[in-house]
Amino acid sequence: MRKFILAAALMVATSSAQAETFPVISDPIVLKECGDCHMAFAPETMTRVVWRKIMGDLSNHFGEDASLDAITVQHILAYHEANASDVSDTRAAMKWTADAPFSRLTEGARFIEKHADCGADVWTDPKVKSKSNCQACHKTMSTDGSTDADITFLSKDQQVQCNELGSLGVFINGLF
Repeated sequence: MRKFILAAALMVATSSAQAETFPVISDPIVLKECGDCHMAFAPETMTRVVWRKIMGDLSNHFGEDASLDAITVQHILAYHEANASDVSDTRAAMKWTADAPFSRLTEGARFIEKHADCGADVWTDPKVKSKSNCQACHKTMSTDGSTDADITFLSKDQQVQCNELGSLGVFINGLF
């Protein structure tokens, strides 16, 4: 009985640490044009101003030429503006709305808050490769919008670093 109560208490304690869920991107043009080069990032992660800036200079899209025709750019921009963090009322958007604008997801206060303890070796791990490769850890984000992380492929030390609950979180993940 004690084990059951302990397990229930741990589940309740960790449920408050659950990650936010983004609406799944279903627009086929956004998925194709953005997803051809990288994960199509949830519009709720940045404000309308930032999306305008990003979409306004696709010939220099973080060092790459991602130029598109004007109609496609307008379509993608309209989708992102309609769902940006400063207009969406989803819990995720509210968590990502920032006072200071940023143009890289990895510079956002919410990203930094959630990933602050992950060491440099996590970002250079061959399965992660970079901070912008969200799907390395958030494997179902594109299909269900969940930012729940599966970091079991990382070493135990890296898991402890990145887990909000430290070694307790790694222990709990090992139970289920």
